[in-house]
Amino acid sequence: MAEKKTTKKTAKKIKKAAAKATVSKNKPSQTVAIVALILNIIIMPGLGTLVGGRIREGIWQLVLLWIGVFLSMFLIGVPLVIVIAAWIWGIVSGVRLIQESQ
Repeated sequence: MAEKKTTKKTAKKIKKAAAKATVSKNKPSQTVAIVALILNIIIMPGLGTLVGGRIREGIWQLVLLWIGVFLSMFLIGVPLVIVIAAWIWGIVSGVRLIQESQ
């Protein structure tokens, strides 16, 4: 009987620890969020999003940026719109990271 109680207590502790890890994983600190926004604005869209912990979104932003850069070697106009869209998406992601950190 004591073994079942210990097992239940251990299971509860594991669930609590997993819940805390999930919450902290999804919510970046304010410093990380600010750095992410700065990286998205100044360096490259997607880079800050990756730093902020949104891996899939950051990768797609980088892909969109590099598609626009690659196409700009052959076309005029449309690739610039793609690059600007990637930058705007990066800025929006950075602002959302800051909002989530508060």
